[in-house]
Amino acid sequence: MSSKQKILKNIFIFFAFIPIVKQELVLLQVLYRHGDRSPVAVYPKDPNTELSWPMGLGQLTNEGKEQEYYLGQLLRRRYGDNLKFLNKTFNVKDVYVRSTDYDRTLMSAYCMLAGLFPPTKEDSWNKNITWQPIPVHTEPTKDDHLIYLDNPCPVFTSKMEYFMSHDPEVLQVKNNTQDLVKYVAEHSGLPATFQGMMKILDTIFCEQTHNKKQPDWLNADTLKRLNYIQKTYKVKWWYPTHEMAVLKGGNLLKKIYEDMQTKLNTPANLTQKMMVYSAHDSTVAALLKTMKIFNDRTPTYSSCVMIELHNDNTVRILYRNDTFTDVIVTLTLPGCSEFCDIDQFHTILNDSMPADWRKACGLSDANEQNFKNNILGYSVMACIIFLLTLLVVTICCIYQRQRKQYRYMELPTDMAES
Repeated sequence: MSSKQKILKNIFIFFAFIPIVKQELVLLQVLYRHGDRSPVAVYPKDPNTELSWPMGLGQLTNEGKEQEYYLGQLLRRRYGDNLKFLNKTFNVKDVYVRSTDYDRTLMSAYCMLAGLFPPTKEDSWNKNITWQPIPVHTEPTKDDHLIYLDNPCPVFTSKMEYFMSHDPEVLQVKNNTQDLVKYVAEHSGLPATFQGMMKILDTIFCEQTHNKKQPDWLNADTLKRLNYIQKTYKVKWWYPTHEMAVLKGGNLLKKIYEDMQTKLNTPANLTQKMMVYSAHDSTVAALLKTMKIFNDRTPTYSSCVMIELHNDNTVRILYRNDTFTDVIVTLTLPGCSEFCDIDQFHTILNDSMPADWRKACGLSDANEQNFKNNILGYSVMACIIFLLTLLVVTICCIYQRQRKQYRYMELPTDMAES
């Protein structure tokens, strides 16, 4: 055997004894949209009034409940039956669920969990009910800066106002739809503005989905133009730039990344193997746009983003954006592979995770303190005005009482003297 052959043999023996680490899932983070819902509002001249929706406006429908239940079953098949990652029984140490403080997202979470964790024999508490209660956590909307995205962000608002009034594409669309805006306003009762017309898109979509009769003025040509605007521009203009998307989705991405680091480095601080977020289409779109992998297509009902962390320090992103199928696609970060090393993941998305989200939004502690000081000043001023008013009223009352006593004071008479 030649020396070259001996070297090759030794190299082969060396690598043969290196243990091969089997790739395993260690953390799954899921963000999904709620199921089918009723419209959040009806327009002034809408023949389908609020009474047309027995469950109320903005509420999860029975179809929506089924969609979320099916999503839970899909996740059960993939991560329970196939990958054996999830246990059959629910354990609070394994799964954490958070929802925005909306009826439709909370109910979607309950329905999804019903499909994900059907009660086993040990979990069954009523033989007539094949369901078990599973906790869902939430925050008041005013305090939720993670998955509820409509809280104030002055910098975002300023940039959006500039975009909607200066972007060439926006201006062209506005110019080409002036007749449509006027037509819709005349028949709907909404303001004759582009923003006013945009408000009707969701209502019409929900009514069409539920086969509600449409008024004659919503003819085929008008519906075609409105549907085109809905599909082409509405979601695209939610977060027109990466910087604007970060102001809305960066906080959640940062939380997702930090939880992955915790799971790898100090797993005792994060016992859960699955983190679930029940939210909105705007939340899903913001996260995908922040990660630079959004295609500007509206996230459908029960659309779902799955971010997998594996024991070999790799991250994989999966996306389901079809309510009625099991099709799941892989989303690859720009400049990375399907299984992206977590350090490379951080390098690519470092500019998508603001160090101080409040400051980036223009909600710095200094501004907040000024706001609190203003509130305190106004409160003190109001108290002073109240006390001064009370003092004036008291003085007036005393003065009136004295006048009354003087007016009716008994005068001395001969009879009195006797």
